[in-house]
Amino acid sequence: MKSLDTILTAYGAAWHERDPQKRMAYLETCWAEDGRYVDPNGDVAGRDGLAAYMDAFHEQAKGAKIIVTSQPNPHHEVAHFTWAMVAVGGIPLLKGHDFATLDQDGRIVQLVGFLGDPEPLDKRKGLLNWFKH
Repeated sequence: MKSLDTILTAYGAAWHERDPQKRMAYLETCWAEDGRYVDPNGDVAGRDGLAAYMDAFHEQAKGAKIIVTSQPNPHHEVAHFTWAMVAVGGIPLLKGHDFATLDQDGRIVQLVGFLGDPEPLDKRKGLLNWFKH
């Protein structure tokens, strides 16, 4: 079983890689053969589906990069980590959160991505106020 750090390093490298064969090598390290990727812009299955999704990202967002920005926060067979999309020159464009489910080999079998941060609770409806009732 590969370490979670190895998995996320390969996943991040796959987003950076433009060469299809090198990208597939990274995906073979980190992504289950039938793994599912879901975010607000798409829902793809398998390594080939994710590689095509990454190609489309590079076509639409010329020069932009996706970078992993946090250590993973794992428990059981799941992990949460954050990422950012940056433009040429490192200009921040977007940040987000990914939630990954891992298979027995440690590869990602499902990843659900969210763009941005959730909106904070209104102070009147906050969680602490809820506990007071």
